[in-house]
Amino acid sequence: MKPFSMKDKLGYTLGDLGNCCTEQFRAMFLAVFYTLVLKVNPVHVGILMLITKFWDAINDPIIGALVDSHKNTGKGKFIPWIRAFALPTAVMCVLGFVNVSNWAYGARIIYMFVSYVTYEIFYTCVNVPFGTLSSVMTDDANQRTDLSRYRSLGGTIFMTVIVIAGPLFFYKDNQPVAGNFLIMSAICAAIGFLCLMVTCSWCKERVVLAPRPKEKMNYVSIIKDVSRNKALLGVMLSSFIGIVGAGMVNALNTYLFKDYFGNVKVMSISGMLSVLWSLIAFFGIKYAVKAFGKKEWIMGSALFSVLVFAVLFFFPINDAMIFIIINGICYMGVSGFQILIWAMVNDSIDYHELTTGERNEGIVYSFYTFFRKLANAVSGSMGSFALAIAGYNVNAAVQTEQVAGNIWKTYTAIYVVGYLAAVLVLYFLYPLTKKKTAEMLKALADKREAALESQQKSEA
Repeated sequence: MKPFSMKDKLGYTLGDLGNCCTEQFRAMFLAVFYTLVLKVNPVHVGILMLITKFWDAINDPIIGALVDSHKNTGKGKFIPWIRAFALPTAVMCVLGFVNVSNWAYGARIIYMFVSYVTYEIFYTCVNVPFGTLSSVMTDDANQRTDLSRYRSLGGTIFMTVIVIAGPLFFYKDNQPVAGNFLIMSAICAAIGFLCLMVTCSWCKERVVLAPRPKEKMNYVSIIKDVSRNKALLGVMLSSFIGIVGAGMVNALNTYLFKDYFGNVKVMSISGMLSVLWSLIAFFGIKYAVKAFGKKEWIMGSALFSVLVFAVLFFFPINDAMIFIIINGICYMGVSGFQILIWAMVNDSIDYHELTTGERNEGIVYSFYTFFRKLANAVSGSMGSFALAIAGYNVNAAVQTEQVAGNIWKTYTAIYVVGYLAAVLVLYFLYPLTKKKTAEMLKALADKREAALESQQKSEA
């Protein structure tokens, strides 16, 4: 097998881009589609997302266990799952944006529920194997950081394009065009499927582990081991809080520009400038991590952004361009949560192996995605609830000044509380500082080498 190379990193980048083309597209526009096109009450949208995402989160460990039980028959342990479920995921993404606004209200809710749940089941069968794949592509710490960085690059590419194109394509005279949502979902789904097929071809599973004994997995024991994995608990809880905050902010983003600044299309300028912020974060964070460590950099840079938005809460800005620039600078501060989190998950998988002697990549990763999807459930529903509490009227073309002001206060307050709480959890719970991560990887490498030597002797 060819050694780890740029081809692996690019393949992993395209895999994340492929996932974002469906999942992030839905996360950005599905609630907007439900409220502005299907004319569904934001409270009902919030309840729907809470129920469906909660089921999806429960579904993650089940899929993770199935992935772990899959034997590598020479084509990989994780790649066959991605190859099999990429197309059904793409199809269900498109069906979620069918305009059924002329249906009875109850029928609309049922269609939304069925299409949402079906999509999430198929997406989990792609996302869990894809996320776990990086842990077996390499066991080198620097290469794993690169994979986490390049994975974030896939999301950055998608966000850059969609944030620029979306406001220009979806709206006319500051109002949504229903058919354009379906067209864009079909384009994104097709691109996502092709990207994942490239990932299956370019990414290789290299990490050699001692064979697992042929016995039935004790899932109760695995759950107990996971609950004692401080590294995983720290990543899960800090991510949960950070994702809830960021998700609620993103859920309000369209309404902030449309109703507070009065021009939804100015979001496209934010998308253009996001290229600059993302490139600075992508290239700069590698050197920041080498100098300070993953945990240390995330906490320090995120605290800077928290302080900025705390000031914005008390001193509102009415100029959209000034806000876009400030928000972009703050993005670089919190970018560590998006760029480095996957490397920290891989470190948690290694921490689990070192402390328990078992390497259950799929289950450990799926526990993380379980909390991540719970966070998405809460953030998606809470974003809709926050919109309802602000007094948003889905049938009004223009919101009142009071509602617009409420959206600003909610937006900035959620940003501050969410990221501050995430930083505090990471500080007190996550044990892997820069020094301790290096010690863990050295001990694990020695342990693996000893296990393989023992296996070879027994076979001889």
